[in-house]
Amino acid sequence: MEKPMFYFGSCYLWTLMVLSLTGMGMAVGLMVATVPVCIFLIDRLRRPVQGKQKLKFFLAAGAIVLVACIAFLLQTMLVYRPALSHAGEEVSDTFLVTEVLNDSASGAHRCVVLVEGREPVRRLRLSSDTYEPRVGDVFRGTLQLKALGEQNPAVARYYKSRGLYLGATSSGRIDADPLDETEARGDVTVPPVRLAWWTLRIRLTTLRETLTGRIEEWLPPEEAGVLEGMLVGDKTDIGPDTNTAFQRAGVLHLFAVSGFHVSLWTMLVYKILLHFGAGRKTASGGAILFLFLFVALTGFPRSAVRAGIMLGVFFLSRMFVRSSEPLNALGVAVLVIVLPNPFYAGDTGVLLSYAATLGILSWYPSLSGALREYLMERIHNYKLRKRVESPLAVLLVSLCSFVFTLPVMVLTFGNVSLVTLLSNLLVSSASSAAILLTGLGSLVAPVPGLSLLCPWCFLGAGVLARFMVSACSVLAGLPLSYISLSGRGFGLGLAGALLVAVAGFILYGSLQERGLIRVTALLSVIVLLGSVFTETALNRNVTQVVFPDVEGSCAVVIHRHGAAIIGCGSDEYGTEQALKDLFQREGVTKVSALVVPRESKTEAGAVKAVRETFEPEVYLSPETFAGPAEQVIDLWPEVTLHLYRQGTDYPAARLEVQGVDSLLLFRPTVKTEALPPEARSAAICYLRGKRSEGLKLPTSSYIIVSGESGEVDARVSKGRFRLYRR
Repeated sequence: MEKPMFYFGSCYLWTLMVLSLTGMGMAVGLMVATVPVCIFLIDRLRRPVQGKQKLKFFLAAGAIVLVACIAFLLQTMLVYRPALSHAGEEVSDTFLVTEVLNDSASGAHRCVVLVEGREPVRRLRLSSDTYEPRVGDVFRGTLQLKALGEQNPAVARYYKSRGLYLGATSSGRIDADPLDETEARGDVTVPPVRLAWWTLRIRLTTLRETLTGRIEEWLPPEEAGVLEGMLVGDKTDIGPDTNTAFQRAGVLHLFAVSGFHVSLWTMLVYKILLHFGAGRKTASGGAILFLFLFVALTGFPRSAVRAGIMLGVFFLSRMFVRSSEPLNALGVAVLVIVLPNPFYAGDTGVLLSYAATLGILSWYPSLSGALREYLMERIHNYKLRKRVESPLAVLLVSLCSFVFTLPVMVLTFGNVSLVTLLSNLLVSSASSAAILLTGLGSLVAPVPGLSLLCPWCFLGAGVLARFMVSACSVLAGLPLSYISLSGRGFGLGLAGALLVAVAGFILYGSLQERGLIRVTALLSVIVLLGSVFTETALNRNVTQVVFPDVEGSCAVVIHRHGAAIIGCGSDEYGTEQALKDLFQREGVTKVSALVVPRESKTEAGAVKAVRETFEPEVYLSPETFAGPAEQVIDLWPEVTLHLYRQGTDYPAARLEVQGVDSLLLFRPTVKTEALPPEARSAAICYLRGKRSEGLKLPTSSYIIVSGESGEVDARVSKGRFRLYRR
C-alpha cells in the first residue's frame, strides 16, 4: 500500500478533531460502532477471499480510530477533569514563566507558568495587571485558580489544545527574578540540563527583543508592526485596521510564523549549503540545526513548531532515505504533533496547516507540470516563459491551499475571503522579500562595515510593507470580498453541488465519457458559487439581533452599516472572546455604537476590554442619557433603541428592528407592568439570569434567558424574523 503513514496520520487527526467538537459521548459511541466492524474484518481475513489488502487497510484504519477514541477518553478522564477539579482553589508555590502570551484587550499581561511537581496542575495561564512577565522569571506566591473557557466552548478547545486547563490570578504583588540569579542564590535547584535549556530560551528571547527593537528604530510604527509580525510572529504592534484588512484579504496567515516563514529561511540555508559544496546529508543536517534555532528564536509558537516538525521529518528522510514520499512525511508529522496531546487536533491552526500542506503536496506537482507543458507549447522564448510561469506558480500554490482549507474555514469560521487568490499573488512575493530584507537588516546592523546596508534593507522592507497594507486595504474594501457561509442558502447550495458531483461520477463510471467529469466539476462550482452570491444578496437587507452566550447581559445588532453592542456582560475575557468570534464569523469590521444601560457589573463588566478591542465610534453610558424616563437612541434607519428608567438606572429596553420589537430585561426584578404596552407585547424577550418569582414576563413568542439558552441569532427583515440557536 502506498503512503500508509499519510492515511494513518490523517485518520488519527480527523477522528480526534471530530471528538474535540463533540465530546466523550461521541468517543464512546464511535468505539461501540468500530469494535464489531473490526471483528467482522478480522473474520473475513481468516477466510480465502479476494481483496485482502483492502481489508487489511480498513482494519488498520479501524484500529487507528479505536486508538484515537481511547487516547481522547484517557486524556479527558485522567488529565482534563482532574485538573478542572482544582478550579476555585489556591496554589502557594514557586512558579516559572515558560511562555509570554499576548496581552488581553483590557491590558492585563498574560503568560504560562509552570508549577513543579503538581500533577495535573502543572501549567497555568497567569493574568496580571501589574506584573510584566519574561521567559525564565521565577517567583513565589499564591495564585487563585479558575477554569478556562467555562462559558465559551471554543475558548476551552483553544486552551485544551495548548495543554492549558486552568487560569490563575494573583491578589498580591508579584516580585520575580531571573532564573539564573534565583538558582545562584540557592532559592531553587534546577538540574543542569534544564538550566542549560532555559538559559538558551532566555538568550534567544533577548535576541528576539533586540531584533524587534532595531525594526522599531528604523521604521514607522505601522510598517514596523507588520514586519515584526511577519519576521518573528510578534503581533502586539499591529493595528486593528491593518489586522482586519489582512483578514478580509485572506492573508492573515502571514502574521503567524508558520510553514511559509520557516520553509523560506530553512530552504534558503539548505540551498546555500548545497551551493558551497556540502553534500545532501550535510546540508540536511545543517538545515535541521538552523530549523531548531529559528523556531526557538520565534518563541516556539505552535504554528512554527508544526512547520518545524514537518520540515524536520522531510530533511531526516533526505538524510536517511533515498526517495521519500512527502505525503508520508506529512502523516508522520501529524502523528508526532498530535500524539502527546489528543486535544491538539481541536486547534483550528493544526487543521488549516494540514489542509494547506495536503493541497500543495497533492495538487501542485501535477498542476505545475501541466502549466509548464502548456506554456512550452505556446511560449518558445525561455526567459519570457519563466517570467510568465513565476506569478502563475504563486497562483497555483494559493489555489491548492485555498481549495483544501475552504472546508475547514467554513466549518470553523463560517466565512471566507473571495479575493484570497489575488491578494496572495500580490502580497506573498512581496512578503518574502520583506521578511528577507528585514532579517538581513536586523542582523547586519551591529556589524562594522556591513551596517551600511542596514538603512537600505529597512527602506526596501518598509516600502514593501506599505505596499502590502495598501493592497490588502483596497482588496478588503471590494464588494463581496469577504462573505459569510453560515446561512441556509449556502447549505442548500453545497448539497446541490454534491448531488451534481455524485450524479456525474455515477454517469462517468457507467458511460466512460472523458469530458463528463470536467463538466460535472464545472457545474458543481457554478451551483456552489451561485448559492454563495444568492445568500449574500438576499441577506443584504437582513438585520441580525444576536444574544451571545456570555455571563450577564449582552445583545448585538448587526446591520449592513456596522454593529451595535448593548450591554457588555460580566465576564471580561468571555465577553471579549465571544464578540470576537461573532464578528469574525459574520464579517463585521466596524462597531458603530456601544450602549451600556446600567453601571452594574452584569452589564458593564467588560466595558474596558470591549472599548479597547473594538473601538466603537459612539459610547453611551448612564451618565450620557440620564434624565428622561424613556431615552430613544436611533442607531440606523429602522433600528431604534428605547431605554426605560426605573429608579436610578435603565434596567429595561425595547429594541425596534424593521417593525419587530425585542424586550431586553437587564435586571431580574424589573417591574414589567410599568413598561409601555408596545414593550410588554414584544415578540422576543431577553432576560438576564434566572427568572425571579415576582417577575411578570410579557406575552412574548420567544423567551431567551442568558446563560441557559446558548447563543441565539434573530434575523429580521420587513417585519418578519427567524431564530437560530448555536
